[in-house]
Amino acid sequence: MSRQVVEQFQREVRTGRLRPGDKLPTERDMAVQFGVGRNSIREALRELDLLGLVESRHGEGTFVGDPSAADLMAPFRAVIELSSTAGGSVMEFRRVFEPGIAALAASNVTEDRASALHAALTDFEDLVGSGSAGVERADADFHLMIGYTTGNTTVIGVHSALYALLKDFRSKLARSSYAPSDHAVLGHRLIYDAIIAGDSEAASRAMADHLNDVSGALGHDY
Repeated sequence: MSRQVVEQFQREVRTGRLRPGDKLPTERDMAVQFGVGRNSIREALRELDLLGLVESRHGEGTFVGDPSAADLMAPFRAVIELSSTAGGSVMEFRRVFEPGIAALAASNVTEDRASALHAALTDFEDLVGSGSAGVERADADFHLMIGYTTGNTTVIGVHSALYALLKDFRSKLARSSYAPSDHAVLGHRLIYDAIIAGDSEAASRAMADHLNDVSGALGHDY
């Protein structure tokens, strides 16, 4: 019964009947509204809270949340961390998903987007070259900027959520995999060059090659 409540709540958010910041009725009123017991309402609210879809404010009540991509992906990150096979599954998904993003970025690149992508590339290369901290963040930022270069809001949202999910996996990359002569640096440059040239096919191929190299750096399980 609590699952039915959660699904109906999600439908009402999707249709706009519930909006971020809206105050929810009391548990008793919600039980009457949904035709379930109060225990089912409490279980549903716990699940919705875990997903970041509602928030409780002490002394005020429960409100519809406005979750970020990181909030939405938090439960999935926990599942992946506990799974012995999820890392390989995630990398396989990336190899399917990200070459298409790179191709779309090449098709939709503009002067402003190209400038932002170049800044992200330069930041990554500078940090690798100097051996400074923050290279993992710069690596992720470059990939995220490829998503923004597409100009497609759906791609940007899903891509950002994916990278929130992958945050902890980047710690698995050995520092040596970011050596200036390594494929991580060369891979980024080849992806950038193809996108700037507006060559979708080359951008897709460069991204696929880069992700294969990342899988190799992470080990055979990835």
